[in-house]
Amino acid sequence: MEQLTNINPEAAQYVMEAGIEHWARAYSPRKRYNIMSTNIAEVMNNAVKECKELPITGVLEYIRGVIQCWFHDRRTTALKLTTQLTTAAYVAIRVKDDEARYMRIYPITFYTFLVKDEGLDGTVNLTTKNVHMH
Repeated sequence: MEQLTNINPEAAQYVMEAGIEHWARAYSPRKRYNIMSTNIAEVMNNAVKECKELPITGVLEYIRGVIQCWFHDRRTTALKLTTQLTTAAYVAIRVKDDEARYMRIYPITFYTFLVKDEGLDGTVNLTTKNVHMH
């Protein structure tokens, strides 16, 4: 961050205001890119451990092939998606949507609602994003 601040203070401020959890995988609250590691060397070592005895040109060709396969697999999977959401996000939204089908919503004000769901009642304020269970 110090180097970024020296080069472009506005960019550094923007990045910090965005929140570290949005740009640093180590601080992300969820799994990103199917890789839960903050060490790219560890990821690559695991991916290429079979070719360590090859000459350097063979190692580089093997690494190129591994990365090419990763990109191909991700692209093929992405092309099969029917929404702009990932499969995990789509499933999570469908589960929440199915749960919400049984809820009854009663407006209190323009931004505040009473939500009833089989004995679980709560007040939801869309402005403050607060939920108060009764």
